[in-house]
Amino acid sequence: MGPVRSLSVCLLLLLVTLGVESARLPADVGSLPHTISLRRNGQHVCGAALINAKWALTAAHCVSLSGGQQSYPPRSYTVRCGSIQRLVGGQLLPLSQIIIHKNYSSSGSPGANDLALLELQTPVTLNTNTQPIALAEERAPAGSQVSFAGWGSSAIDGSPSHALQVATRVSLSKEECDTTLYLEQEDLLCLSPSTEDTDLSGLCSGDAGAPAVYNNQLVGIGSFFAGGCGSGQPDGYVDVTQHLDWITENTA
Repeated sequence: MGPVRSLSVCLLLLLVTLGVESARLPADVGSLPHTISLRRNGQHVCGAALINAKWALTAAHCVSLSGGQQSYPPRSYTVRCGSIQRLVGGQLLPLSQIIIHKNYSSSGSPGANDLALLELQTPVTLNTNTQPIALAEERAPAGSQVSFAGWGSSAIDGSPSHALQVATRVSLSKEECDTTLYLEQEDLLCLSPSTEDTDLSGLCSGDAGAPAVYNNQLVGIGSFFAGGCGSGQPDGYVDVTQHLDWITENTA
């Protein structure tokens, strides 16, 4: 057993001992071929989900220049596809176009319409480690186990992750979501820790745009975390099923 694997096993055993059921753990190579790193001027800023060979989906606030529909220049960005490493490997491709949701505003309700489409300059080469994910047509059922992955900071020490991390959260009903976060919006998907103990599984800095997956389909895009990393509060995701028409119209 190698040192990285040994460390992962030891961390998992420690977290189980502490009563933490859903911690962030290193992803296996090729296990999440749809998860890609969005980079501005060479630095990782957000995650994204590959939805076909030419397009990816991320959070609007990752690319919005002034909190509205105007984005930073597409030439400022690249995406790294097919690697679980934040800094190396896979295919590094520039963008040709960024489309921010027409109703997005940073001054609006948190997470509302927080979506942006990224058009790759050339189609990515699909292989074992790089594959698009299907878009879900129905919201993740309340109480279901939903996974997400990202390169964001750890709630333990605040350091960004060099390797892709994956965790499992529990989907809340629309009513629970609205009540817990004091928000009422149709496209909000709340994912909560599966335990009331110390929460090491949620979104943190650098995780915006993270794909949320249920039943091998994309159900959400990471938007915000409430109360700080590891607060134990539900995280806010954009419910992709509420925006299927917008996605289809702009990627046809």
